[in-house]
Amino acid sequence: QDDNAICYLTLANDLIHQVNPHAITIAEEVSGMPGLAVKFEDGGYGFDYRMAMNIPDYWIKILKEKIDEDWKPSALFWEVTNRRYEEKTISYAESHDQALVGDKTIIFHLIDADMYWFMQKGDENYRVNRGIALHKMIRFLTATTINGGYLNFMGNEFGHPEWIDFPRDGNGWSNSFQQIGRHTNTPPCQ
Repeated sequence: QDDNAICYLTLANDLIHQVNPHAITIAEEVSGMPGLAVKFEDGGYGFDYRMAMNIPDYWIKILKEKIDEDWKPSALFWEVTNRRYEEKTISYAESHDQALVGDKTIIFHLIDADMYWFMQKGDENYRVNRGIALHKMIRFLTATTINGGYLNFMGNEFGHPEWIDFPRDGNGWSNSFQQIGRHTNTPPCQ
């Protein structure tokens, strides 16, 4: 444990809230350090919120390891509420850490290539229908069990099919950030 770093973060949070009482600080860390998102006056480090980083990791893990018929509701509930009650958290279902490093987005785990061929009005595709229902359920469960706030994923939760990657030599310097914008060239609804 780095006492100097902890002291710095505590003093920085105290100063931030003295300078701007409306400021919000959010800790992104995975150690589970007690008191991180507890007020300084109450013996904490002064962050207003802690990122609930276990939740997006859990969703990807369960999507990779189990079919949805084997998901246990009690295990799902325990995972999305696994936090100290006195610490407010920012919950989120999907993480840029997964999508930026070449893994699949949640919707792509659920629907895969059927997304490209069976998403128009009138299509009846079991995998797409089930995937969209599970996508909604994952976000609903995550959003309704928060203890603080909810963080939207890139693209405002519309289930973008492609993963996002920084332009680099390994992907031919491709700019995949175009995947996160709203497309205005779609035909009007009829």
